[in-house]
Amino acid sequence: MKTIRRARGALSIVLATAAVLVVAQGTHRNEPIQPLPDQATDVDAAKVKLGARLFADKRFSADNTVSCQSCHLPEHGGADPRRHSVSAFGKVRELNSPTILNVRYNTSGLNWTGRTRDLDAQIAGSIGNADTMAHDWGKVMQILAADPQVVAEFKAAYGGDDAVSQKNAMHAIVSFEKSLVTPSRFDDWLKGDDRALTAQEQRGYDRFKAYGCVGCHNGINVGGNGFMKLGIAGDYFAEREKMGRGAAVELDKGRLLVTKKPEDLHVFRVPSLRNVALTAPYFHDGAVPTLDEAIQLMGRFQLGREIPAGDRQDIAAFLQSLTGKQYEQWAASPASARALGGFGLPPAGGR
Repeated sequence: MKTIRRARGALSIVLATAAVLVVAQGTHRNEPIQPLPDQATDVDAAKVKLGARLFADKRFSADNTVSCQSCHLPEHGGADPRRHSVSAFGKVRELNSPTILNVRYNTSGLNWTGRTRDLDAQIAGSIGNADTMAHDWGKVMQILAADPQVVAEFKAAYGGDDAVSQKNAMHAIVSFEKSLVTPSRFDDWLKGDDRALTAQEQRGYDRFKAYGCVGCHNGINVGGNGFMKLGIAGDYFAEREKMGRGAAVELDKGRLLVTKKPEDLHVFRVPSLRNVALTAPYFHDGAVPTLDEAIQLMGRFQLGREIPAGDRQDIAAFLQSLTGKQYEQWAASPASARALGGFGLPPAGGR
C-alpha cells in the first residue's frame, strides 16, 4: 500500500509540474502529456534515406536473416508482432521488441531495462551482440563497401571517397530513427483543436487520468521517461504462470540486471503508449495479446483496481487516438526509403 501511495503521490507531482510547464510555454493545453512536433527538423533527408536502407538491410546480421527492421516493423507500429523477437541464427529472445517510433523522446533508455541509454550506443552495440546480429562491424562495412548502390547513397549523404564508414553508417541509422516522429489526432487536440477527438476518446482520456495511468504514462512520449515495478499491487508473474503464459525467465528480473540493486527486481522502463493500438502483443514479455487485457492487467497489478469493461473501452479509444497520422505512409513505402514516405523531412543539408 505504501508503494501505491507513493505512485499516487508521483501522479500529483506530475500533474502539478505539467501545469507549471504549460502555463510557462503557453502553447498547448494544460495537460500532463505534451504534443509532438509536426516533424523532425534536425535530420538530413539524404542521411535519413540511407539510414532507412541500412535499417532494413539483413546483411547486418551474421547469417543474413534479420535486419533492425525485422523486429521493428512499420506495419506493426514500429514494434514486433511476435511474442518473442528472433535474432540471428534463429535465436528466440525472452523479450518483445518495443516500438522504434518516437524513440528519440525516450529519456529513460531504449530497452526494457534501460541498459542502453541512447540511440548511438544502441546501434553501436547491436551488431556485435550475440543476442541480436551476432556480426562484426568491420565485416559489415566490407560488405557495404562492395555494393555500388549503397556506396552511391553513402556518397550522396556524406560526400568524399571515405564516405563509407562505420561512423557514417551509425549516424545514418540514428538519423533515420530520429526522423520517426508520428504526431496524432491527440496532439491536434493538445494544440487546441476541440474537434480532433470523439466524445468517447475524450471520455477515455479523462478516465486515463482519473485512474492514475497518467502517473507513469506522461510527457511528450506518453511514457518512456521513467521506471516502475511491474506488480505494485499484486504478483503479475504468478498470474502469468497461472494463465499458462510462461514461467519466470532471466529478463523478468528487470532493471536488477543492470543496477544489481534488490529494489530494482521486476522494475522496467515505462513504455511509450504512442501508436500502442498497433504494437500488440504487450508488456516486456509479449504475454498480453490484446489492448483491452493490457488495460485490465495494468489496473489490477499497478493500480490495485478492477477497471470495468466500459471504462476499458473508453481508455482503449483514447489510446487509439495516439496512432500517428503519418504511420501509414511509412508502412506503405519501399523498405529502402520508408523514412521518406511521409515523414515531412526537411531538405538535404541539415545535420
